[in-house]
Amino acid sequence: MRVLRVWNLRRGDADDDRLSPYAAGLHRLFVSVLFEFNYLKAPVGFLLLIIGPALIVGVAPSLVATYWQLLSHTGTLAENWVVIFVSLVVLLGIAYWIGRPLFSKIFVNFRHLQYTLVFPIFVALRELLRTGAERLCGSSITAEQLGRIRQIATALAALLFAAAGLILAIRVELSFGLKLVNVEQVRVWAVVRAALGNAAVILGLSTALESLHWFWRELTLGGPALDWVPEPLPAPSLLLRIAHLSDLHIVGERYGYRMEAGTHGPRGNRCFRNTLRKLAAIHAKTPLDSVLVTGDMTDAGTRAEWADFLDILRTYPDLQRRLSFVPGNHDVNIVDRSNPGRLDLPWSAGQGLRKLRFVLALDAVEGHRVHLVDRTCGALGPSLKDFLRADNRLQSLRMLAQTGSIRGRWAMAKAWDAIFPLVQLPARDEGCGLVLLDSNAASHFSLTNAIGVISPTQLRALKALLRNFPRRAWIILLHHSLVEYPDTSIRLKDRIGLALVNAPDVLAAITPYASNVIVLHGHRHVDWIGTWRNLVLSSAPSTTLGSSGAEMRGSLHILELALPGEGGIRLVKAERIEVT
Repeated sequence: MRVLRVWNLRRGDADDDRLSPYAAGLHRLFVSVLFEFNYLKAPVGFLLLIIGPALIVGVAPSLVATYWQLLSHTGTLAENWVVIFVSLVVLLGIAYWIGRPLFSKIFVNFRHLQYTLVFPIFVALRELLRTGAERLCGSSITAEQLGRIRQIATALAALLFAAAGLILAIRVELSFGLKLVNVEQVRVWAVVRAALGNAAVILGLSTALESLHWFWRELTLGGPALDWVPEPLPAPSLLLRIAHLSDLHIVGERYGYRMEAGTHGPRGNRCFRNTLRKLAAIHAKTPLDSVLVTGDMTDAGTRAEWADFLDILRTYPDLQRRLSFVPGNHDVNIVDRSNPGRLDLPWSAGQGLRKLRFVLALDAVEGHRVHLVDRTCGALGPSLKDFLRADNRLQSLRMLAQTGSIRGRWAMAKAWDAIFPLVQLPARDEGCGLVLLDSNAASHFSLTNAIGVISPTQLRALKALLRNFPRRAWIILLHHSLVEYPDTSIRLKDRIGLALVNAPDVLAAITPYASNVIVLHGHRHVDWIGTWRNLVLSSAPSTTLGSSGAEMRGSLHILELALPGEGGIRLVKAERIEVT
């Protein structure tokens, strides 16, 4: 049979470049989003993600005022102090029982509103000021000068944002005032107007307070990010050898290409196979203690990608026993790798299934090794494997996998919030533990998938854990970077679109234990090892796509860590291994 040789289908075609800024260009990507955007889902999602939390926050003052009136009115009906005392105790007990979950829900919705709307705007303003100041100063400035410029720009952004929040609160208060709804004569439109007005006032005031908090963080935590310089090995020390990988971007097709790189990048999963083959040879010569992957194991979190990841990994059992990994934005936040305009509604099964696939893979690889953390005291709880099999959770998750049921989605959302951070303790008391964090912000749109947030509950658990184990050395894994690299040529879209918006809060939690901690991350595809106020940070390039701004040749880090005792940890050697 004669074949007309127009094109080799194994080399991909224009369809593989639809989401690639390298090949198709950003302008074509935005045009594609414009025409494929679901204009019915968008307002529904806006109502649920923005207006819904605003209504819950805005109606809170009326609930508090109504409850107070109820307490006062009940107190006046009492005829003696015994009845007054008993009535107050009973009412306070009922209030605690009923009101605690209600106020907790209001607080969670309020923080979600801030993470969705406020924090990303602040990050954009901060990075605009930073970028402008860096361009004015040129590329010849030192890392210390660069850090100082960024500190000043962040402080200025915080002050501007605080002023904007106050102006918003004052303007709304002067125009509408803080409205209390009359619960005896409820009118829907009046309640909505009052709640939205109250939410604007509360949001403005809280933004001003948060901005002053960021300003204070910058004054107390500011410092330059510096390139890491090797130090002499402290003696005597226990040595650990760690392989740090990131951003594997496994695809689910034999000849598939990655979203970001398109046909300009490698096809299939040969890079991952070569990586494991090279690591197996290194391990045979000089054993590795851990193989750590900081997110984006898959390119879009699909079932086929996770299946291939596990199939490839099973061919190297020695490495699998040493493997730990955390979720990346491509694992849980890519809605559709072929449609940039597609939206996930908050109740849809898509995000629940992506999280379920990650949890199932994590359970298969290290479910018996990692443990949940008690949020209050920092003690270790059940293993992930035991947690998933308790309280009929498996049945609900199975329903999610089979039918996408609402019950299964709810169970997955609750389980995901409870799981992180995960902790793996070392086999020996003098060894080093692992802390696995989820740094992905809730996203329902592929173009906004890359922003990161460490949730307040995770931060609380991390602080409790570090306090509970003050003499333990830790390697903390997360996907997003905590500090900006000491480089003035970083593109603005990377600074804004790839940021961990509450990085200062995470740094504040970690820096008191900086001598006991080393932080590993990926996400930006940047090959850099640095320090920030005595905290060592390792940014791994992509094992598949290499380092940003360089030729697309994958690479990884082999790190040697020294544990001199008393919980200390030091990076003594770092080697970059290129993957052909």
